[in-house]
Amino acid sequence: MLRVRALAPALFALLPPLATATNGLNQIGFGTESVMMGGADVAVARDTTALNTNPAGLTQLGRPALDVYSATAYSLDVGHRDPINDVSVSNHFINIGGFGYARPLANSNVTAGIGMFVQGGAGNQFDSVNTGFGTSDELSALFGVVKFSAGAAWQVNDQLSVGASVAAIYSRVEQRIFPNTSVAAPVPFFGLQLRGVDGVNLGVRVGGMYKPDPRLTIGMVFVPKSQLTMDGGRAIVNMTAVGLGSVTYHDVRLSGLALPRELAFGAAWRATTNSLLSMKVDWLNWADALRSSTLQLGAPDQPAAPGSISQSSALNWRNQTVVSLGIAHVLNERTTLRAGFNYGRNPVPMETMSPLLASIGERHFTAGGSYRMSNGWELGGGVEYLPRASVSYSNPGAPLGVNAEEHVNYIAAHFMLSRRW
Repeated sequence: MLRVRALAPALFALLPPLATATNGLNQIGFGTESVMMGGADVAVARDTTALNTNPAGLTQLGRPALDVYSATAYSLDVGHRDPINDVSVSNHFINIGGFGYARPLANSNVTAGIGMFVQGGAGNQFDSVNTGFGTSDELSALFGVVKFSAGAAWQVNDQLSVGASVAAIYSRVEQRIFPNTSVAAPVPFFGLQLRGVDGVNLGVRVGGMYKPDPRLTIGMVFVPKSQLTMDGGRAIVNMTAVGLGSVTYHDVRLSGLALPRELAFGAAWRATTNSLLSMKVDWLNWADALRSSTLQLGAPDQPAAPGSISQSSALNWRNQTVVSLGIAHVLNERTTLRAGFNYGRNPVPMETMSPLLASIGERHFTAGGSYRMSNGWELGGGVEYLPRASVSYSNPGAPLGVNAEEHVNYIAAHFMLSRRW
């Protein structure tokens, strides 16, 4: 765990928090086949990203396999509006990536693999907003989750496969809430920065695949809740208004966040020799995972500053049911085309909505394909599109949360390079 925590920040710099994930904090899929079929992957899962979709799918590989994927999302219209602001995010481009490697074990019906996957995240970055205190300042919160997974699957018989993966889950948060603003009266407000607050926690995923008919595959996955406790780093509190300047707290702990308990069911039907239809229904227990968060600060660098600060924020997310539909059509021996649709109701209630973690997108449309080259190489790609979604709300407990609106609209390009031996 310590080695993962030491290595992860360097990798995390290359994989920024995904501000466009909208199945709650999760991406809709992993790898181009999964994403291009709208995330309807539980009964398909036939590349190494099965480690993070349905581990039982590893048995379908049949030979050593490597997949490296990346995606770039561009914010077409992501922003915040309130009585004194109408601003767009400054983090227009979001780049993510991951990889998986798996191979059958000699003289067995077991396939094992390892991989790294950007699970998702949330957050917006606004460089200049009017604060209500007569200043213009920065408002941002970027939260991301990366999984380092290892797993295996067993081909029980011709019809049944089972699998499991274990992940070291690295999470990190960077936050700037009006850091250059400090007000003593009439209502005290001290700007805040969080830097390098992170943590490593454990996650598990188990799955199965059953083929009652050569044309039909049924898949199921269960994921227990995974806590995302984070500490370390530092917090800088702007106490200039009370004569203390910027106070750095060296003992920082953020608790209360978690990845949810998850139960997914899927089916894939080979309608014709060349066409595959797939669906997935995924239940995400956000109501238990994101009830509230607590930020605790201690060990200030100035003795006159408060020795400890504790702040709790209500989240009260709702449970979410995500429905995914996908289709794949083999055009010829080298080319496969794919398309998909993903829907998940916004899990954030209006009374706790915030411009910082506004995961409000609901509908995703995807389309793409893959091309099989020589010597076992394959190139996949496609486009993911989130139509504009907006939410109007009033949350006096959030920065700029009165008579406010959050809106999101983005497009993303996905790529994957695969090798089979």
